[in-house]
Amino acid sequence: MNSKTDTGQKRSKPQGYFFIQSITLARIPLSISFMIVLLLNKDGSFSLIIALALLILIEATDAFDGKIARRFNLVSEYGATLDPYADSISRLFVYVSLASQNLVIVIVPLSMAVRDITVAYSRILLAQKNFSVSARISGKIKATVQATGSILALLGPYYWDRVGDWSFYALSWIIITVTLLSSIEYIKDAMRAIRQE
Repeated sequence: MNSKTDTGQKRSKPQGYFFIQSITLARIPLSISFMIVLLLNKDGSFSLIIALALLILIEATDAFDGKIARRFNLVSEYGATLDPYADSISRLFVYVSLASQNLVIVIVPLSMAVRDITVAYSRILLAQKNFSVSARISGKIKATVQATGSILALLGPYYWDRVGDWSFYALSWIIITVTLLSSIEYIKDAMRAIRQE
């Protein structure tokens, strides 16, 4: 009888995991949609509303997938790995789109790619040494800055003339700095794992 209960529990888990993973992976098609809307940009104000709504949806999935997973005890190392993957891909799509429209400097998505590759290799080392690959505090700060920065960049043409061009460059360099600094914690953890071998 216990075995039937265990089997029933094992069957019910994948549905919950699939739901959480679907929310996480939804960021990728949403970010592709954002890119399409921004690149086409036929009707300025209407495109802005759609692009802004897509950005909010992207960040909402990032904010709630982890909370839902913890609430229903669906946290897993696989989910902890999938989440930053979806973050990296979706934010690269978003920032490449913003850079193509001169809403951030082109170094922003480049710095994000360098950081994500560095962190990915650090995570591989951590996983090989049986260390947790879940998000670090610096990664969460980076995510918050990038999320806020994408919205500020999208709305930039509506306030840059009033504030000044310096705000465009300041926003870009703040994102770059926080993005690159967030890799340090992962690199240190990976080096610590290697030394403990």
